[in-house]
Amino acid sequence: MIEVKKNRIYLYNMNKRDIIPVDFQCMSAYLCPHCKKVLAAYYAGKIGDLEPFMEDPALKYHYTLGTSNGGQYLLLDDHNHKKGCPGWEIVSLSARSITYSIDVWARRNEVGPEKLQKLCEMISASNVPGFDIVTDACGADDPIVLYNEHLFTNMNKPGFGESFTRKENLAAYVDWIVAGDYSKPFELPINPKTEPSIDAPEDDLPSLVDIEAETGDQSTNSIFGDVIDVYTRAQAIDDRVLVDVTETAKEAGIMYPTAVTQALWSGYIEPPESLKGFQDMQGRLWDVLTMFSFSARAMKKANIDVAESQKDTTQTLYFKTIFQMPSKAGNPKMETVDLKAICGPGDNAEPILTIMLSEED
Repeated sequence: MIEVKKNRIYLYNMNKRDIIPVDFQCMSAYLCPHCKKVLAAYYAGKIGDLEPFMEDPALKYHYTLGTSNGGQYLLLDDHNHKKGCPGWEIVSLSARSITYSIDVWARRNEVGPEKLQKLCEMISASNVPGFDIVTDACGADDPIVLYNEHLFTNMNKPGFGESFTRKENLAAYVDWIVAGDYSKPFELPINPKTEPSIDAPEDDLPSLVDIEAETGDQSTNSIFGDVIDVYTRAQAIDDRVLVDVTETAKEAGIMYPTAVTQALWSGYIEPPESLKGFQDMQGRLWDVLTMFSFSARAMKKANIDVAESQKDTTQTLYFKTIFQMPSKAGNPKMETVDLKAICGPGDNAEPILTIMLSEED
């Protein structure tokens, strides 16, 4: 059993009296308002295994344990949260506050800031049945947001195809949510194809002559010469020069494609041989992504907003992450590593994020 009360986290087993209960000072914790489970917590202490404190030993696999900045965190897996509390998903544990959570849930450049602002205001006023605000039980951090698509459609299990359609048409979906009439299911708006009228004057229609006049008759090849070679980001990932961590980054509230360099991956994220069994790769990667997210928020401007404001300009953010590393004395030591994150245009001019050691280019 895991409980959080009065800024302390308690771990105990009601069925096994020989298991000694433990408790730690809790710095941050989010509790589901529906099933009352601990969704996430960060505390000043360390345990090696959750199994002794679980009435059902299999429940330990529902949680992820990790270390960060001298403390330990636990996270409830989203998939298992749905099983115990159907339909409710954590929008993001890192992009906290309603505004940043909705920025992660939707795509600002597609939906538009005005519509998202209206949605945030409605969620703040508890006027949207499918969104719940979860405050930090310790009062140390901003709230997170839970989302339940089921409540909009009054269906127990919305079909995968329906969910996919909504996510691929977020602008229309947000319009439907903001309208506030959930008695009817979401339907895609009909957008008839528009074609130039045959009655339109010739001056209103572009001609090949106009296009040639604007672009000139010289191609880029004739000016700059043939392209010798292009090494794309996709090729770098295939060659393992970069390691794609986009899926984990999404869980950390980072909405853009994310990769880390091989030097960072093999040097720090992969646990050294002597620490395997005590440290896991996923936890060390989570530390990097979490510290990036914290540093971005500390700049008083979310990383999403930076990328949206200047998509064609490379943005660089320096931050630090603490890793447990082996020492010559044999005992693990804590090493602070300087990292940097670069956000800029990708292969198709889309914003992408690359995290690397500070001395790398």
